[in-house]
Amino acid sequence: MFLNFSIFVIFSILIITSTLGYGIFFSNKIFGNSKYLSLPLRGFFGIFFLYLISSFTHLILPHNYMHNSIIIIIGLFFFFKLVNKTRNHKKDLKHIIFFFVCLFTGFLISKTNEDFSYYHLPNSLQFAMNKLEFGLGNLNHGFKHFSSLFLINSLFFLPLVKFYLFNITNFMLQIFFFSTLTLILHNNYKNNFIIILALVSLVTYLTKFYRLSEYGADYFGQFLVLLSFIIISLSFSVSKKTAIDKKEIFLIAMYLMIFAITTKFLYAIYLLIPMFVIFNQYNLREIIDLIFEKKFFTISIVTIFTIIFFNYTATGCLIYPVIISCFTESTDWSVPKDAINQLNLHYKAWSKAGIGAGYGVEDTKNYLSGLSWIDNWIKTYFFNKVSDYILVIFFISLILLFVFKKNLKKNNKTNFKVNISLISYISIFIVFSLWFFNFPSLRYAGYSIFFLLLVVPLCIYLGKNLRPNKIIIKKKIKILIILALIIFNFKNIQRLNNELNLKNYEHHNFLNFPFYWVDHVEYKSILINGKYFYEVTNNKSCWNVPPTCLRDRNYLDIQNKNGYFFYKKK
Repeated sequence: MFLNFSIFVIFSILIITSTLGYGIFFSNKIFGNSKYLSLPLRGFFGIFFLYLISSFTHLILPHNYMHNSIIIIIGLFFFFKLVNKTRNHKKDLKHIIFFFVCLFTGFLISKTNEDFSYYHLPNSLQFAMNKLEFGLGNLNHGFKHFSSLFLINSLFFLPLVKFYLFNITNFMLQIFFFSTLTLILHNNYKNNFIIILALVSLVTYLTKFYRLSEYGADYFGQFLVLLSFIIISLSFSVSKKTAIDKKEIFLIAMYLMIFAITTKFLYAIYLLIPMFVIFNQYNLREIIDLIFEKKFFTISIVTIFTIIFFNYTATGCLIYPVIISCFTESTDWSVPKDAINQLNLHYKAWSKAGIGAGYGVEDTKNYLSGLSWIDNWIKTYFFNKVSDYILVIFFISLILLFVFKKNLKKNNKTNFKVNISLISYISIFIVFSLWFFNFPSLRYAGYSIFFLLLVVPLCIYLGKNLRPNKIIIKKKIKILIILALIIFNFKNIQRLNNELNLKNYEHHNFLNFPFYWVDHVEYKSILINGKYFYEVTNNKSCWNVPPTCLRDRNYLDIQNKNGYFFYKKK
């Protein structure tokens, strides 16, 4: 157990350090030494860059031990070569180390995400042990859903730890996200709105999203779009910004937004928020210059192309499951048109509470027509999923109002542009409307937009009536953060205690501590066209069955063309 734990910690530190190295390298190429890019923010650029690297190498190479070890070593070289030894970077690194330690109990999980065994782990292993293959969506429904997170995970398939650190991508999300927020609170941006927003975000997300196993592929993008809004809020400051400052703030926010879209394409609706802000703060010439800035335009186009490309190679659709973007007639390894239409209806009905565990409406089309679904959505989904989340936000908001009640004082010199924050709120409401009428599930981009819809008015109110730079306010902010961390660890220690007490024969036990639990899946190997495939024989999910994992090969036509495999429906 001690040896496993040591390997787990050492490899985690190496991966995080390497990712920071890539982040420093990549962000330096884009921005140079920007004052708005803290070290944890550069960490997000490191994960983004790793996705781009993974996208291109996957075209011709599997992400095996050799490939991934080289990737990690190069990142470590970048870190020790490029990390700034200045006081600021030392301070930033202390924040990262602090959150690594404070959040580590959440990283120790035996029970993984509910979809982990079905397609998160099999997809990540597929990318790790095979180069590009076509028609993966025909293997099972899970392989139809591409996310950049699976390609990123595949880079952490390493000797000794194997696939047991695939959750580190979400752990880095936690570390970099909360470190960035604390640094925003620590720095004097002379913008009360962003300070209050960072505080509310930090306390709410620490206490609400404490279970790393629930993150899956759903939370990463939502954290990014929230962070993007927080960064764009820097431009709300009344202090005059230089052209370079305005450019850097906008581009950092947009890069985070583009990265979010790679995790799930539906996050594209959030692009409306920064666009609303830019159209109200920049003139037409500045807007054109920003959007068509050479590096940003090139990286954005390449990134969006990768999403479309991998969707296409897996399903035959540029944006799955939007049927109008599918080439079902001209692409022989495409997912069949009938299946796409059926699944499209299924996903819509699921997001609108028409289908769930153990229940489902009889006439899906009729249920989805017009607004007839709203009544059932309120009864089935709003209570208790959405209502519980709203109560958490309201409760934390009331605590903040109570804590700062005696410190509220009307400030005649508000240091942020209230009119711009109100305009941004209009864009938030528009995005919320798009979300609600199309895919009103919190997992489908809902957590962040609900949060912003509820807390932005609070941030405007407290920002106008509070002076966060006062010593007493700073002390209260520290106490709130400490309490949130205590709650985070208390809940995770309680969870760990339950998992450690599970018997060896029970599912999700911690017999392999600190590595997560993996079910035993029976399978047989089959040689087809010069490649071994592994077919599940006991009707379970693929879990860690060697790729390519098959559940029913009788419906598949497997072909090898020029060294690339194609999976077609018979």
